[in-house]
Amino acid sequence: MVWVLLLLLIAAVAGILGAVIKVTLIIVVSLVLAVVLMVGGSFYYLRWRLRKLLRQGERSQSGRGYPTRGTKRRDAGPELPH
Repeated sequence: MVWVLLLLLIAAVAGILGAVIKVTLIIVVSLVLAVVLMVGGSFYYLRWRLRKLLRQGERSQSGRGYPTRGTKRRDAGPELPH
């Protein structure tokens, strides 16, 4: 922490403190924006995957698709024992 203060003091003496602060601010804002975008993107991706998974579960339980037991035809013959 002390070395940061020393660097700022040297920059102030050299007359470039404003430039150093601007560059530091740009770097910090860029990192914060990158983290915010990653968290937001991950949140929406996980929400999308969860909704897709729930839709698949509803679709498999809705009774559509292939029958799980027997057949829909009436003249299919004898059923297998349960």
